[in-house]
Amino acid sequence: MTVGEAGTLLQISRFFAAPRDKVFAAWTRPDILKQWWGPKGGATRVVEIDLREGGAYRFGMQFPGQDVFYVSGIYQEVSPPERVVFTWRWEQPEMDFGESLVTIEFHERTAGTEVTLRHEGFPNEEICSKHDMGWNDFFDKYADLATKG
Repeated sequence: MTVGEAGTLLQISRFFAAPRDKVFAAWTRPDILKQWWGPKGGATRVVEIDLREGGAYRFGMQFPGQDVFYVSGIYQEVSPPERVVFTWRWEQPEMDFGESLVTIEFHERTAGTEVTLRHEGFPNEEICSKHDMGWNDFFDKYADLATKG
């Protein structure tokens, strides 16, 4: 994890032994996203994506025995298979810290793809750290799916 000034920036990079088109699809196709998106121990119940600049998305995640919680936003840039930029906002008042920005880049590498995620606009280091844990859960779950084929 790289944390920027005052804890308002998070950056994570991971390598996956899969072609860039396949990795990009996993981050942008609802049928694939639903298989891995979300925190460990939870499931993604809702995946709505209008994958175009100005299009909206909404994801609903759930832990066993709890209510579904939602994150949503607007796509700012969609450049297949290289880059996706979108706003991020929790819909639950107790989780909402305002709107932030997520940039995901897909770099073609020998024998796979490096994914670099940059999430910026956190109000403090504590919220940034919680999102670092969450994003790493997401990456771990995708890695498990990617290794299965």
